[in-house]
Amino acid sequence: MNVNKYIQGFLLFAFLVFAFTNSGYAEEINAQKLLEQLDDNLWANKKFISGRLIIDNGRKIRTLTQDSWMEGATRSYSHYKSPAREKGTKMLKIGGKLWMYTPRTDRKILIAGHLLRQSMMGSDLSYEDMMEDHKLSHAYAATLERIEEFEGVRCAVLYLVAHDKKTTYQTRKAWVNPINKIVLKEERFAKSGKILKRILYRDYKEIEDRLFPHTMIFKDLLKENTQTTYKFDVIEFDIEIPARYFSQSILKR
Repeated sequence: MNVNKYIQGFLLFAFLVFAFTNSGYAEEINAQKLLEQLDDNLWANKKFISGRLIIDNGRKIRTLTQDSWMEGATRSYSHYKSPAREKGTKMLKIGGKLWMYTPRTDRKILIAGHLLRQSMMGSDLSYEDMMEDHKLSHAYAATLERIEEFEGVRCAVLYLVAHDKKTTYQTRKAWVNPINKIVLKEERFAKSGKILKRILYRDYKEIEDRLFPHTMIFKDLLKENTQTTYKFDVIEFDIEIPARYFSQSILKR
């Protein structure tokens, strides 16, 4: 018996089985529907998050704690509680405008235009990243790019193209577990196609019949040796939010 021919035949058979299985698996996935199911896990019209931003700039690590209230895609309010240097800093988003108040200067400033894309407090997140809260399935059209294993999970890699030219990231890629409808990794790109950010989603837990990550790890790929970890310590969905939280008057309270 020719051993080499046997091995070659076995490898060819294994490849054909994998190709057939992989193709059939891909055909069963509706990319846009999967993106909608992903939103069902991640998005709520109203939510409260108390968390920590752990910023590693390659030289030192510092931790910011904050409380955030979000309503829909257009309104959010964040209040920073520590460290001492940032304590009392507030950010308010209404529509497409973002105001920031710092107690050290005792004044509020409007962050707009290109300033929204700058690093927020030295982190790997921009101001836009921090304040973003919209349904991906409303902002993007999804297609299935491929099936790929990531960290031992067979994922559907979704390629997302923005409907609106004003959307911050015109394209994204998301590695989604199609079984439990959660995202494990995301990449965000500039209009030119250059990759800008990579986000890893960790520590999924069930909250009110949905799976939500308690850790997100952001990497700004235009920087070297930096990383920002966003830890969610408290998450509440569909809560009542006082109207005053979305008024500019709250910035100096």
